Amino acid sequence: MTVRFLLDEHVWGGLVQLAIKIGADALLVQTQLEKGASDEDVLVLAASERRILLTSNAQDFAPLAVDWFLAEREHWGIIIVPGQTDKSLLSRAVRNIAQNYEPDAFKNSYRFIQEFLPA
Repeated sequence: MTVRFLLDEHVWGGLVQLAIKIGADALLVQTQLEKGASDEDVLVLAASERRILLTSNAQDFAPLAVDWFLAEREHWGIIIVPGQTDKSLLSRAVRNIAQNYEPDAFKNSYRFIQEFLPA
């Protein structure tokens, strides 16, 4: 199964082209929802399309992940990408995810992109 990503507003959009090159799938949230859409709407979109959400918005998505857990709602994963993450590091981590993980490995998880940098 192909790993699918949804890139939140402040995540580097160049990952869309990288995803295509490595056989993954990525969408920019702003191509699917209006600018400034609520975090809930972003996570609903990601969940409905079985996409791992890449976001730099840890402040809002951490409590949202807890709310979804308590409500027994499922999503396909939230990965935090700190805003100042180097593009080459981000690219290596996304490539590692796409090539070495099954999408189900992220279901209902809240993680940080640094976990996926290859050794």
